[in-house]
Amino acid sequence: MFRDLNSNTKAIDFLQKELIFGREAGTYLFYGADRELLKKFAKALGKSLNCSNYIDDFCGKCESCIRIESETHADLEILDDITGIKIEKIRELAYKDSTTSYEGKKRIYIIRDIEKLRKESANALLKLIEEPNVGSFFILLSTGLNILPTIKSRSILLKFIQETSEEVGVSKDEYDFFLGNSKEIEYYKNTNIDLNEGCSFERIGQSIKEWQDTKEFLYKIEIYKSIRDFINTKDYLTLIDKIYFVDEIMSNTLDRELVKEIISYTLGILKNRNKNLEKLLEIKNMARVSVNFKNILIIFYTNI
Repeated sequence: MFRDLNSNTKAIDFLQKELIFGREAGTYLFYGADRELLKKFAKALGKSLNCSNYIDDFCGKCESCIRIESETHADLEILDDITGIKIEKIRELAYKDSTTSYEGKKRIYIIRDIEKLRKESANALLKLIEEPNVGSFFILLSTGLNILPTIKSRSILLKFIQETSEEVGVSKDEYDFFLGNSKEIEYYKNTNIDLNEGCSFERIGQSIKEWQDTKEFLYKIEIYKSIRDFINTKDYLTLIDKIYFVDEIMSNTLDRELVKEIISYTLGILKNRNKNLEKLLEIKNMARVSVNFKNILIIFYTNI
């Protein structure tokens, strides 16, 4: 229920007023730093629009609410591709939207990482949201507002602020370790993992391999610990050590998105502790188009 969400009270108040207003269709653009938090609120709006017992809040207990939470509701579609939704998926969405609602209520379309849409996909989406069908609600999620202006102009914009350590129920050190990522913090709270226990930067390759093979959260934390160790010992590392660190990353994954995530986490941990931070941000941006990730990583980690 909305009252169980611990943050963004202004956004909740706005959404509840929207529900009272009773739009027949609409497009919302949720934006903020925490992409998992955006999805949580998007699903909350989807539940509210379809809740069988809705009065002033969704119940969270009816069949519709339960199936939206588990993402099995017939009238819920979530497009999620961190590299950018392909135009074929937008076309499939358009076809589905042209058909009758399966369950006779609202059709909910949650589309993540809108800022990564290529021009052709963005234009296809624009056609969908210009005049949405009655009963269709598009909830677009983005970590920034660097998106097609015409999409922004046809959307109701709502900003979501990252939850604080108090709101997610962890210490400041725990919160900083996960860079405030709400989903990862929730995973962590259900474990007995000691974040203070060290892990050498030399182990990052093994941790990456184990994470990809098992998806056990422990190994994701081990990756973070290895990055933390690299940063804490960077002033004592040789050039060979830093190149070894990059080799361990690149020889154990072909997943470019994971490599980008590693770069982003490194920058998040560094914050303002590095005089080359501006240069590192420029190098990170180069990774969006570079075909040679290893060279980018070597430049990045030798400049830390």
